[in-house]
Amino acid sequence: MPRTIWLASYPKSGNTWFRIFLASLLYPKRRPLDLNDLPLQTPIASSRIHFDETLGVPSALLTPAEAARLRPMADRLLNDLWEGSRLVRKAHDAYTWLPDGRPLMGRAPNFAAIYLLRDPWDVAVSAAHHFSCKLDEAVRHLNNPHFTVARNRRGLESQLPQRLLSWEGHALSWLSAPMPVHLMRFEAMKQDPLSTFRAAVRFLGFEHDDCAIEEALEACRFERLQQREREQRFREAPAKATGFFRSGAVGEGRARLSPAQLEGLMRMKRRVDRAIGERFG
Repeated sequence: MPRTIWLASYPKSGNTWFRIFLASLLYPKRRPLDLNDLPLQTPIASSRIHFDETLGVPSALLTPAEAARLRPMADRLLNDLWEGSRLVRKAHDAYTWLPDGRPLMGRAPNFAAIYLLRDPWDVAVSAAHHFSCKLDEAVRHLNNPHFTVARNRRGLESQLPQRLLSWEGHALSWLSAPMPVHLMRFEAMKQDPLSTFRAAVRFLGFEHDDCAIEEALEACRFERLQQREREQRFREAPAKATGFFRSGAVGEGRARLSPAQLEGLMRMKRRVDRAIGERFG
C-alpha cells in the first residue's frame, strides 16, 4: 500500500465525517475528540501552509499556474518527510493533468485514494447551506465543467485554487485515476455503516475489529458532532454558515430541487454509475 492515501471527494460528500471517524478509530483514548484539534493530521492537498513550509517557497509570490506545477513536488516531499506510516490527506481537487503531462495528484505506486461519492442532489442542498448560496447557484456549480474554488481575485485564500470540474467530471476523473481507488458511497456510509467503513479501514491497511469500528462510529454520529459544534464552533465551517454538520440526510435533494434542477443531475448520476460498473463491476 502506498504511503500517501488521498481522501478525495467533491465538497460536502462525507470527507470530514470520515476523517473524524478515522481519528476516533486510531486514537480511542482521545474521545470525545476536539474537532479543532484532531489527533490524526490529514493535511488538505491545497493547503498554502504545507506548500510554503515544504518547498520553502511562498505561494503568495506565484501565479496559480506556477503553484500548480510545483504541487506534485510538494506532495512528494511531504510524503518523504512525514513521520507516520500512513499519510492520509484530504483532497477536493479533481484528478487533473498539468500542461506538461504530469498528474496533479500523483499516480501509482506512490499514491492511492479513497473516493467518497454522494448523490449530486444532496450535495447541492448541503453545498447551498455551506456556502450560503441559493440552491439554483449550487446546482449551476455542480453542472459547471470549469468550476474552481479558492479563486479569489480580491485577496489571498488560505488554500490554493482547486479545479473541481462538474460533479460528474470530478467523479469520473478519480474513477479513472492511475492508482488504486476505493469507492465509498455516502449513502452506504449512512445505511450500512459497519461494512462500508470496515472496507475502507481494510483498504487503508488497518486491522481494527468490528467492535472498534462500531465504537468509533458511535463516537462520531452526526448528532454527537452537531452537539460538539454547538459547544465550540468548528473552524472548517464558513463564517457565514450556521454550522458545518447540518443533517447528513440521504434523499433530501430529491424533495427540495425542482424537476428542471434534478434533470441534469440525474443524467450525470447515470453516467457516473455506468463508469463505476465498468471499473468496479
